[in-house]
Amino acid sequence: MKKKLIKRCIWCVALYGSEKRTLGENEERVKNAFETWCWSRMLKIKWTDRITNGEVFGRAKEERLLLKILKIRRHSWIGHTIRHNEFVVNILEGAISGKRAVGRPRLQCLKQVARNTGADRYTAMKRRACNNSRWKAANQSKD
Repeated sequence: MKKKLIKRCIWCVALYGSEKRTLGENEERVKNAFETWCWSRMLKIKWTDRITNGEVFGRAKEERLLLKILKIRRHSWIGHTIRHNEFVVNILEGAISGKRAVGRPRLQCLKQVARNTGADRYTAMKRRACNNSRWKAANQSKD
């Protein structure tokens, strides 16, 4: 019962809207740490106990799923958006006039989604997303 509560209630709150944001390495580490913390709290393992993350997941009889669920949600969201919402696609594809900011370019959401889906660039990802059966098959093969 506790596992169902964590997966259906707590993770929904933790992942709310995250499919629309870019996740850097630090944010991914935070999500993984949160998942481990949830299972540790469920098992009543104190943080002072010297237990590895692998052992926590072994005791809970679970595996890391939070980032996988996030990638599945992102995959379905971007596919739906590309197929059905032309206004949002125009915004996503539009170029902003002006000068580029100084420094390293920011991680773009579309590049991250394309990388997660196995496409080398946005145009290939868009072609796949327009065909719903191929898009779903690509998501199944990534699991």
